[in-house]
Amino acid sequence: MQPPASYPIAMLPALTGRSLARCLAIVEAGLVRRMEVPFGDKAKDDGGRRKAILVPAGRVRSITHVPDAEIPREGEEDEADRIARLATVEAGEVVRARRTTDSAFAAFEVEVPVFAAIFPVERETLLMAFARVRAPGGIGRRLADDEIIGEDEIEAAAEAVAAEARATAARMRETLEAVGADYARRFTDETRDLGDPAAFLKAATQADLERFVFAAQTTGEDEVRATCDRWFDKIAASVRSYRRQSRRRASFAEASGYDRYPSLFPLARAIGRRLLFLAGPTNSGKTYEAMRLAIEAPTAEVLSPLRLLAHEHRETLSAGGVRAGLVTGEERDTGEDVTHYARTIETIDVGRRVDVAVIDEIQMLADEQRGWAWTQALFGVPADLVVMTGSPDAVPMVERLAKVLGEPLEVRVLARKNELAAWPQPIGLHDLRRGDAVVAFSRAAVHELREAIVPLGLSVATVYGALSPEVRRAEAARFRRGEADVVVATDAIGMGLNLPVSRVFFSALDKFDGTRRRALLHSEIRQIGGRAGRFGMFEEGFVGVIGGGAYGVEKIRAALSSPPKELTGRAFVRPNRESVALAAEFLETDALDQILAYLRSRLVLDHPDLKIGDMDEEIEKARRLSGVGLPLLDRLAYAVVPVSLRHPWFMDTVLTWARAHAAGKPAPLPPLRSGDLQRLEDGVNLATAWLWLSQRFPEVYRGEDVVREGVAGLNAQIERNLTKLSTGLAAKSHPARDKARRGRKPRRADGAGR
Repeated sequence: MQPPASYPIAMLPALTGRSLARCLAIVEAGLVRRMEVPFGDKAKDDGGRRKAILVPAGRVRSITHVPDAEIPREGEEDEADRIARLATVEAGEVVRARRTTDSAFAAFEVEVPVFAAIFPVERETLLMAFARVRAPGGIGRRLADDEIIGEDEIEAAAEAVAAEARATAARMRETLEAVGADYARRFTDETRDLGDPAAFLKAATQADLERFVFAAQTTGEDEVRATCDRWFDKIAASVRSYRRQSRRRASFAEASGYDRYPSLFPLARAIGRRLLFLAGPTNSGKTYEAMRLAIEAPTAEVLSPLRLLAHEHRETLSAGGVRAGLVTGEERDTGEDVTHYARTIETIDVGRRVDVAVIDEIQMLADEQRGWAWTQALFGVPADLVVMTGSPDAVPMVERLAKVLGEPLEVRVLARKNELAAWPQPIGLHDLRRGDAVVAFSRAAVHELREAIVPLGLSVATVYGALSPEVRRAEAARFRRGEADVVVATDAIGMGLNLPVSRVFFSALDKFDGTRRRALLHSEIRQIGGRAGRFGMFEEGFVGVIGGGAYGVEKIRAALSSPPKELTGRAFVRPNRESVALAAEFLETDALDQILAYLRSRLVLDHPDLKIGDMDEEIEKARRLSGVGLPLLDRLAYAVVPVSLRHPWFMDTVLTWARAHAAGKPAPLPPLRSGDLQRLEDGVNLATAWLWLSQRFPEVYRGEDVVREGVAGLNAQIERNLTKLSTGLAAKSHPARDKARRGRKPRRADGAGR
């Protein structure tokens, strides 16, 4: 017998734990394998190498191998890559094996050392597999008679095993061909109206086919047809159920309109829009150019990712001489004579046509939590010219969506206006100087850094996400006026704050992203670090690390020098009110959590360009609202209220308001009590949620002016506390402070570079 020269180990159950169906080809071929490899401590035997055997047969009864945890994973991308790295086994002779007994059958045990993957390249990893294999008929009894079996007997046994396997396989093929022809006709009849059911049938039958192969070997040919009949009946029932569900899904998809997502925005489709993408890094002037186009237009909308940015954009519009209004989730400042609006992007008005619409930070299309709002804006804003600003990473995604829309797109790639470089070595906190920014990734880390920096004689401005936009702007203003020497901030600094920062230093190069702790992406380092060296104030900017050794410096350097990683995935969408109401009718339920879960799994299931974003928090909020007697769409508003489930008492308070709403009573006012910094911040965040709900249910949430006045008071207390904490120990003269103040480069007197 001359078996093939090699065979992939990935097909062997002793290594992969895969089913016998995957190994049937080995049985049919009768492969008997041998290879010579170093074998741990036994490598000294036989001149440092030892022969090993793999005997094919019909039943593998037990498999053991080195645990996966002991296999180095470095460099592994996915399971396919891991299998691709596995070695192959050379064909050859058989060596002796030990006799064993089993209560069910006579057997022999074969020891199979295998030279497996290399992770990394220079390291050899050995997997051990012990396969207990049955030998047919008298061969098995003869093998069981001897304590030690000679090599010639094993070789003869292996040949007999292979011959028996080939004969069995031939008989099985004949049976399978007859059964297969019969079932092909029956499946054709069952699935005639399903279009192309290949994917469904593959999923439905794969496990059954594997069980069929095993059953055919254990029960004999007489049971094959009876077994297949039972499985066919089960699969046919699944097909009939699938047919009913697919028809219902098709009718729902047609009614919701999400399979034709652009058609959900008829005014935008009727205009004949033009798209312009101003792509560039920070300090490239893209926002300035977009705002210029908005100011010069008779009417315009500027859509921002943050309330803080919406306020800044409104100020820019007003400074440009236009009548500007403001709309966010929590406030509306409008008038009949307003021609230009600054909005948070979720508050887009798809029924108001304008000349120019600006969509800021378009790369947020790829954000799983909020990306739906950017998709909605790109597809739905009714403007003659839609101007997008953002990172060059997003160019491929925007180009693909423009093709979906069938609208002309112009892409202008802008370069940074001054240099941005890596600081050549890691620094300590004592090396900070006036005009520096330090980045951390949690509120606690920001305050820990502040407490460590202030005793060095430097006053600190603090910025993090839990602070209201008003306080963040006040802290930024304190830094701009020179009342704070350095700013310590979370990644909130990367969007919405223009600060006179000369150097940005990361205190960590990883962060918890809400799901897991992970390394910072290059795009995140560029976005945050790009705040260094504000154009018109500094000739260059620097990005560095605090501590971390050479690794941190190299990671910063790599992030700044590497080309952007293109965003190529599908854009995110979210169910609208109409689709929620339709799904309730379709499912015949008003259980909002079930409706949202269904929409998450079905709404754009097969769409090539769109997918549903993360809805876990909304579904959990909907579940907690299930006992509140409000209409479905009112509960939907409460399910998307901007409070985090990480603070359980926030949602408990919202539920109290919702129950009052359901009872026809006014919602209680939010708690506006004084206290420590954490209590003050929590009070502002809850009051913000109350104001958000007041914009949707003004008849229930009464007392808006009182709440806004209370929020202003809490913000003032927060700012006073931060100022006191950040300057109290730095007020006195200190050598480090004096040195830091001298280290800041002055702004050029001629204003060059503006």
